[in-house]
Amino acid sequence: MAAPPLKRSQVAREDTWDLTLMYATDEEWHLRFTEACDLPREASRFRGTLGTSPKTLAEALKHILEAFRTVERLYVYAHLRQDQDLSDSTAVEMYEKAASLNSSLAAETSYMAPEILAVEPSTMAFWLETPDVKPYAIWLEDILRAGPHTLNASEEALLARASEVSRCFSGASGKLTNVEMPARLPEIETDDGRTLKLTNSNFIRILTEGTGNVRKSAFQGYYNELSGNVATLAALLEGQVKAHVFRARARSFPSALSASLFNDRVSTGVYDSLITAVRGNLPTLHRYYDLKKRVLNLPSLGMQDLYTPIAGEGGRPYTFEEAVQLTLDAVRPLGTQYVETLSRGIENRWVDRYENSGKRSGAYSSGCYDSPPYMLLNFTGTLDSVFTLAHEAGHSMHSHYSRKTRSYQDSDYPIILAEVASITNEILLFEHLSGKLSDRSELVGMLDHLVNSFRSTLFRQTMFAEFELLIHRHVEEGGILTPDFLNEQYFALVRAYHGDSFAWDDSDRLIATEWARVPHFYYNFYVYKYATGMAAAVAATEAVLGGKANAYSAFLAGGRSRPPLEQLLGIDVDLESPGPVNSAAARFARTTDLLEEALGQKG
Repeated sequence: MAAPPLKRSQVAREDTWDLTLMYATDEEWHLRFTEACDLPREASRFRGTLGTSPKTLAEALKHILEAFRTVERLYVYAHLRQDQDLSDSTAVEMYEKAASLNSSLAAETSYMAPEILAVEPSTMAFWLETPDVKPYAIWLEDILRAGPHTLNASEEALLARASEVSRCFSGASGKLTNVEMPARLPEIETDDGRTLKLTNSNFIRILTEGTGNVRKSAFQGYYNELSGNVATLAALLEGQVKAHVFRARARSFPSALSASLFNDRVSTGVYDSLITAVRGNLPTLHRYYDLKKRVLNLPSLGMQDLYTPIAGEGGRPYTFEEAVQLTLDAVRPLGTQYVETLSRGIENRWVDRYENSGKRSGAYSSGCYDSPPYMLLNFTGTLDSVFTLAHEAGHSMHSHYSRKTRSYQDSDYPIILAEVASITNEILLFEHLSGKLSDRSELVGMLDHLVNSFRSTLFRQTMFAEFELLIHRHVEEGGILTPDFLNEQYFALVRAYHGDSFAWDDSDRLIATEWARVPHFYYNFYVYKYATGMAAAVAATEAVLGGKANAYSAFLAGGRSRPPLEQLLGIDVDLESPGPVNSAAARFARTTDLLEEALGQKG
């Protein structure tokens, strides 16, 4: 069992990310922030001029994009400082200031889209081919495509200001679930008689490594505390969903879902077909749970058993250094340059490695055009932590290649592509470790881990996607997101996705409040991209191992150079067809078959 987390001040320097690569000190950040406070006003001086000439338009875009680039750097530094310790009031204040400045800049430049759209289409088509405007052509084409959903200048300014208000919902939820609630989590007794304080970071590890009684105590202790916060968290989630619905209606989209998919050029049919395809493959998932119940020799599974390895072992611990080497070895099919760049980045402290008190839970990759692609981890030494490193390294390398290759305005790849590179790295790690297994127990552990990767990404994230769609439609139809409604709907989905191998007793029913601890429900239909990302990554890995590493490198460097689904076609992925999702589900089924055989359970 893990020791209590260190305070941030106690964490070794080499285990933290190096934010001095952005600003040498907080004092320098404050100085640059003060200098940037005039940027919104300065950006507004181009109002009324954008349709004058291509040269004037290009000059305005140059200055405005430079302003956004400056503010983005300030914002990223502040959000990283905040996330390393959410209880640090100085960092929180820096983040709030940066977020407010970003909102002000967005509001003061909200005239841009209406003025650009007011230019006669034939005139704009000519301007896009001129030397002055051509560097901004891809960026401008996204604005032109959004014409039917763009409001007048004053209305756009109002929506931009509203974004500063709506982000408070996710911010408050994060403070409650990452700072206030963890302080109230109980202590549990371990098998050796010690007491252990539950934290967000060790909760899943206890469910993975603890014995049955310890797992149940941790599960009940965590969700009993979470259940005491659902009234507040339901109100915050409802506020966020209403904000999504409001913005969609203000822009004349038929639904919040269609509004969220618009920028990625994805139809609602892709979303719906994902849910349909995954629902059709639930019997295979249920077969896995039945296998697990038999192997663990339990009359029925409990929700606290979900993370328990099927072989009953948590696996050997890994040091962070071992995790790095395994990741580097696994991604060698992506080329020497990829491996060397990632290795240097980790050595140069791209990664914030371990949990500390107040640190944001989970893991992510973040950064901006003028920073390294930083990674936040809460590394615990489990095999899952090794895969998390590989996953976030995939995100960071995608960002690195895109920013290195593309101009600022074209470097930000669409979100629909974000999970492909990360999950491809995970699958390459599976392939690499499979070749290193030396005995049957290792084989069982690896196959079980692979099955659970599909379970947690393809199936679990699709369940989340279905819940997210359900709550948005409920609000769109005039419904209220009460705690009872959220609990009932979420519990019904959990039962449908997990099947009859679980007890569904009073303890299991605590899972009904799990929605309250999922931050992604505030991200406006993000979670489905994990599932489509896994489907795309299965196909991408096959392409890489089949000799298309160069095509994959071009994909990583693509940015916004082409529509996202078109970029995926370059690595043999067609998300408009059911093929990738069905192929991923078929691989899950084959892996379950192999696991049954390895365990001697094949009927």
